[in-house]
Amino acid sequence: MKPSAQADPEELLETLLRQDEGRLVEGFPVVLYNALRENDSLGWEKKDWRPAKTLRAGALKRLTGFLVLSFLLYRLFGLEKGLLERVRDLLRKCPEGEKTLKDFEAPFLKSEAVKAGALELSTSRLKTSFRRYVVEAPESKGNEKKVHDLELELLLSELFAPRQKELLRKRLAKKPMTATEKAYYYRTVSKRLKALANEELHQLARHLV
Repeated sequence: MKPSAQADPEELLETLLRQDEGRLVEGFPVVLYNALRENDSLGWEKKDWRPAKTLRAGALKRLTGFLVLSFLLYRLFGLEKGLLERVRDLLRKCPEGEKTLKDFEAPFLKSEAVKAGALELSTSRLKTSFRRYVVEAPESKGNEKKVHDLELELLLSELFAPRQKELLRKRLAKKPMTATEKAYYYRTVSKRLKALANEELHQLARHLV
C-alpha cells in the first residue's frame, strides 16, 4: 500500500456521516475502501480510538450502520481478507457493531432497505454503486476519476446548498440560466466562489485546520 495524499481520510468519512443526500451517503463504502487501501493504518484503527467517545449518538449509529454495510459489501464482492479484518476490527469498537451486523445480514442478502440511525438506505443501490466505482474497474484511471468526483461532490456539499450546486453545474457546463437563477448566482454563489479562490484565505485555512 502507498501513503495517502490525504492527511486525514477520517475527516472525509465523518463528513459523509453528516450528509442526508443519498448519492453522497451511499459513497461511504467506496471512500472507506480507498482509505484502507491507501493507508496502512487509519486514526480510527488506533487502540485508544473509541467512536462512542468522539461521535454523537446519531453519528455513532450511522457509522455503525455504514461499517456493517461496508463489511457486507466487501465480503459479497470477495475483496481481500485483510480489508475485511480491518473493517471487522472497527466494528468491534462500536457498542452495537455485532448486533447491527446480525440485524443487517438478512435484509442485505435480500437487497432490502435498512436503517443507519434515522437514515433509510437501499442495499440494492449500495451494491450497484460499489460495483460501479470499485468492482468493475478497480485500477482504471476512469474509476479513480469517479471516486475523485464523488469526493469533490462531498466537499461541495459542505460549502453549497443543493440549489447552489445545481447552478455551479450549469455554469460549468455553460448551460443557460433564467434571470432569477443568474441574479441568485451572482448575488450569492459567485461571492462565495471568490472567497474560496482567495489565496490568503487558503493560507489561513491551512493554518487553522
